[in-house]
Amino acid sequence: MVNPFEQTPAEKEEYVLDMLQRGYGWNQITKECHVSPNTISSIKKKYYGSTEDEASKSASQISKDTQALKLFKEGWKPLDIAIELDLEPDSVFQIQKEFYQLIGLDDFNQAYHQINGNLEPFLQLINSMKIFGMNVGQILDAVKCGNALPYLQNLHTKVSNEIHVLSSYRNKLHSELNLIVDQIEDCKYSLEYYANESEQKKNQCALLDYQIKDLQNFIQEFDNQQGYQRIKKESAEQTISIIKNNRQLIAITVSSALEALRRYPHSQQLFYDLSARWSDSNSLQQTRVHSHATQILQLSKQVQIEIVEKIAKNTIFFYREKERSKMRPLK
Repeated sequence: MVNPFEQTPAEKEEYVLDMLQRGYGWNQITKECHVSPNTISSIKKKYYGSTEDEASKSASQISKDTQALKLFKEGWKPLDIAIELDLEPDSVFQIQKEFYQLIGLDDFNQAYHQINGNLEPFLQLINSMKIFGMNVGQILDAVKCGNALPYLQNLHTKVSNEIHVLSSYRNKLHSELNLIVDQIEDCKYSLEYYANESEQKKNQCALLDYQIKDLQNFIQEFDNQQGYQRIKKESAEQTISIIKNNRQLIAITVSSALEALRRYPHSQQLFYDLSARWSDSNSLQQTRVHSHATQILQLSKQVQIEIVEKIAKNTIFFYREKERSKMRPLK
């Protein structure tokens, strides 16, 4: 293909002549060499003389409008035609409009001039149709929705904000749910603990009920003159036995004193006051003891009560053991 900006007119003429000799048509020569039919006709006349071929008419016999129409038909661009025929741009566009009318493209011609020849947006639209696989109907629907785009954009922003708020609320609920689950687990462990405690207390109550019933039966058994005499006799025997047994007597006395001190805390201070200065002289000790005579007497009564209770428990225990041994079958 000839480069019109690099080759001289003589070189272009030689190239045209070579293509004529090889039998190329005028349409192809005009495209390859970027020359007009008048130029081809002049070259042919120069080397071959005059011809009867209609295509060899001189430039003076063919108007520039007609030449421009031929070049449009051959696919030339308006810029190339304006350069080749030395026409004004407005003239070229007018001829192009007439050309489209002649070939039945009136609608295209009107649209083309309405957009001032700017086909780039339409080419982008066609390219998008190919990429996304859209048909004309879908494109028209998209255009109809174009007026609603500002509303849709605002709606999208509003929905996005609502989604953000709901997401935050969901996270909050999730945290609260985890807290509640932890509380449920704690309550579950507490219920298990209290269930075990309740079972233990229930067993303790059952044991106490049994002991109470047993004691009630024991009391009922001795709630008469004969029973009273028997328990009185047993008490006397146990008392004599304890008095005769020094070790048992000391054990009962000491344990009763300790139990009295435990049950009556104010007696603990008395015991401390009497023993704190035990190294003092006998006269001081006697004075201190005399000053606490009332408290000492009260403590003595409490110790006696404890001794009586222990003797009573021993009496009941040994009596019941005797009764049970009588009821056991002999082997």
